[in-house]
Amino acid sequence: MPVAGTMAEIIHSDGKEYWLRNVILITVAQFFAQVAFCAAMTFMPFWFKETGHITDPGELSMYVAVYNMAGNLSFCLFAPVWGILGDRYGRKMMLLRATLGGAILTPLMAFIGSPMLMIFHRLALGALVGTVTAAQTLIVSTTPQKHLTISLGAASAGMFAGIMGGQFLGGEMVSRFGFFQTFIWGGVLLAVSTVLILFTKEEFHPVIHKKAPHRRKFQIPKFGKAGLLLMLFIVMGFSRDIDGPFLPQLVMEVEPDSTEALRWTGWINGLCALGGMLSGLILGYAASKISLLKVLTFVIAIAGVMRILLSFASSSELIMVERFIQVFAAGGMEPMFQAWLAGISRPRHHSMMLGWSATARSTGWMTGSLAGGGLAVLFGGVHGLFLVSGILYFLMLPAMKWVAKRVPPPALVEKKKRA
Repeated sequence: MPVAGTMAEIIHSDGKEYWLRNVILITVAQFFAQVAFCAAMTFMPFWFKETGHITDPGELSMYVAVYNMAGNLSFCLFAPVWGILGDRYGRKMMLLRATLGGAILTPLMAFIGSPMLMIFHRLALGALVGTVTAAQTLIVSTTPQKHLTISLGAASAGMFAGIMGGQFLGGEMVSRFGFFQTFIWGGVLLAVSTVLILFTKEEFHPVIHKKAPHRRKFQIPKFGKAGLLLMLFIVMGFSRDIDGPFLPQLVMEVEPDSTEALRWTGWINGLCALGGMLSGLILGYAASKISLLKVLTFVIAIAGVMRILLSFASSSELIMVERFIQVFAAGGMEPMFQAWLAGISRPRHHSMMLGWSATARSTGWMTGSLAGGGLAVLFGGVHGLFLVSGILYFLMLPAMKWVAKRVPPPALVEKKKRA
């Protein structure tokens, strides 16, 4: 009999009549939370330049890299802690922790004038928040299995809509009203998100250990061949997101006027969020009809070509078109890698394996942010960074094929069995 509160019990439970209300409230709350975070975080290179008075391009790149690395580092370290506490005190409590923590910390950014203090603030914010994972866990714990896929899809749509809205509105707000009001309003939206979560319901049953719970120790599981796939998640996070923090600087180089650069950055990122939202649906369907490995190879190659072209972009319009295609291609990578991982894992280990994949991906983000700053300094600007990071995509292809020979994707496994 499964232990109360485990993921196996959660996923296979029948759910309650309040599950639909929870999904609606969480989806709307995710929308507001992502608008707040993206409006505040997307334009931080402009904050370091204008408020932090860092004008040297190389120095600016390093500050942006360290800032993003700080958030990913603290998130990686504290995510397992919040997961353990969620098993003990409830998933709703963890989602409230994330939204309320953001509502308190985000407005404090309005009163920071030091670049180093802002980096320490990012460490604290990364440690305390994490609304996406907390929201997904609460939905899984309260939704009947037959409605789980569409419920998680609804929350994902709310997240992407919030990202798109935050990046569109953030540029306009910063250019019209400044960072101070943008940060304050971000806190207000997160407070609204917190209130919405208060109206969700969870019948929580804590994890029960029969023998000496204080003696249980955390152990890293034996991944076996799945460990090779987790290494691909690290490479994917590194390659896909190495350039993300530096897109505003690329726009700055073609738009000397700060106000125009802010607006263009907002529009470009907002359109790219729409591309990411469509990508998972369209490319996921393509992978189910053709071949997961073939679709992955195609999208990685397209993403690499577009990023290389971005290094030569001479106008904001070109950046918008090329970035949209790149994000659309790269946006389908993670769902396909997750499907690959789920296909080779035992059902009772799905949640654990996908959790470790999130940690692997975040490790790639963290190291990618720091490496991106170093490349920008090495090549004297972000154009060189985009060129080299585009080549990194193509280096993923032989690594992925090497892993596929040892850990075939689900479709290939089925063909071998039939043969």
